[in-house]
Amino acid sequence: MLAELTTLIQNFIINYGSLGIFIASILEQIIAPIPSTAVIMGSSFFIMGNSPVSLFSLEKLFLFIALPVAFGVTIGALIIYGVVYKIGKPFVDRWGKFIGLSWEEIEKTEEKYSKSNSLLLFLFITWAVPIFPSVVISAFCGFIKFDIKKYIYVTFLGTLVKAFVLGFVAWQFGSLYSSLGPKMGISEDLVLIGLIIALIVIIIYKKRKK
Repeated sequence: MLAELTTLIQNFIINYGSLGIFIASILEQIIAPIPSTAVIMGSSFFIMGNSPVSLFSLEKLFLFIALPVAFGVTIGALIIYGVVYKIGKPFVDRWGKFIGLSWEEIEKTEEKYSKSNSLLLFLFITWAVPIFPSVVISAFCGFIKFDIKKYIYVTFLGTLVKAFVLGFVAWQFGSLYSSLGPKMGISEDLVLIGLIIALIVIIIYKKRKK
């Protein structure tokens, strides 16, 4: 099913170019199982083709692949951010006592990091590095009500870097696309599973401590 969906998206990109990349980037944020690397690397693999490295080709990669990806991912991520932003407090107020979490703790976390650039740097790295599951980043920022302007800024720039680098790799090493893309998608899934397990362990630890 996932392979068929990925193939469908790739065909959509081939037929509609940058518009297809933009729409596919929005969808891969909302439909978590779709690997973001498949969209980025697939776009570059099919659109850049055998173009030689030149200033014109790099400009094409930036304008017609990296920028549409960055805009699409940012919009898709904002949807996840907005949903969690709305349901975060009601969820904690109702279920927080069962997992040892209060809204006051969430507010303290947001206040602590809102005055520091450390979280901004961390978020930029998570968006720029392919192995971090973007849905977790968006949900986390929405949950703590992270400043939306900063969120948009760091999401766009981090994704722009990732899209350009992965696009360049797929363009220059096209034969690696079919093997590298899925492996990166698996890495994102493994990181997501690891984060879920870590969250469960933390909840159990806090309950036992109390």
